[in-house]
Amino acid sequence: MTNAISLFMTFCAGLLSFLSPCLLPVIPFYFSFIGGISASKHDQNGYNPHLIVGAVCFVLGFSTVFIGMSILLARMMLFFRGVVNVAAGLVIILMGLHTLFGIFKFLNYEKRFHAAERPVNLAGCYLVGMAFGAGWTPCIGPILASVLLFAGADGEILKAMRYLAVYSLGLGIPFVVCAAFFQWFIAKLAKLKGILPLIPKISGVLLIILGVFMVTGRFQRLNSAAQRYSGQFCEWAVSGDIMVRIIPAILFFAAASVVLAFCFVKNMKKKRALGVTGGAFLLLATLQLAGLLDSAGLLAAWILYQQSL
Repeated sequence: MTNAISLFMTFCAGLLSFLSPCLLPVIPFYFSFIGGISASKHDQNGYNPHLIVGAVCFVLGFSTVFIGMSILLARMMLFFRGVVNVAAGLVIILMGLHTLFGIFKFLNYEKRFHAAERPVNLAGCYLVGMAFGAGWTPCIGPILASVLLFAGADGEILKAMRYLAVYSLGLGIPFVVCAAFFQWFIAKLAKLKGILPLIPKISGVLLIILGVFMVTGRFQRLNSAAQRYSGQFCEWAVSGDIMVRIIPAILFFAAASVVLAFCFVKNMKKKRALGVTGGAFLLLATLQLAGLLDSAGLLAAWILYQQSL
């Protein structure tokens, strides 16, 4: 269960990296650069399959570099077991403080690869992605370094690879989604810029919490508590108690009520989408009450699967 929490935090770190002030404003540049693999002709919905495939190759490129870094770091950590968790935790705390307050001026430099020509094929997009992964920016660098330290602290190569793959997903999924909806992304970019100053603050707090957990050994304690409570939940989920069916249905109904209530708010936009979402929650609640859906059982199965990893 703790493994799932850690992976979720790593995925969030990837999302925050995408939204960072160093990356989000220059995403259109990367799209126009990658779009050079063929004629950049969008249909009326802004859909460009060539740009999407190029973006996927770009993401695979920097993912390869990140995972390669994790393998090297985990290999090195094998020689420093015992003190590495505390040392890595302290470094992550310092990275979090720097992200919040910019206290280390030497980390504020920027090193990016700038290609003179656009990539002429998908392999070129992959190489540009690798170059992006090997660069450093003041916003992404401390987050990536912290994830690498956290993932490789135990010296377990497969664990480190898994964490950096999840981080790459957090950074890469929104990149590909924005490529798929390029015109929508360009239209919304100005509004997204308003939240940019908040991203380093959130990232810094996340890194400090992660570092404190590593220094104090809280992850081990959290693991014990999670194992105990998740075991109790799994036993309850398969007990046949009538509340196993009723409680999830109540939660689905509550979610539907909240979503549908917004449909009656004056001047509320996207009422159709809210109505569809509320209807989906009502359907789930109905299926749950009818016994055609076992939400608690599915969650218990997922917990057991996570514990087996």
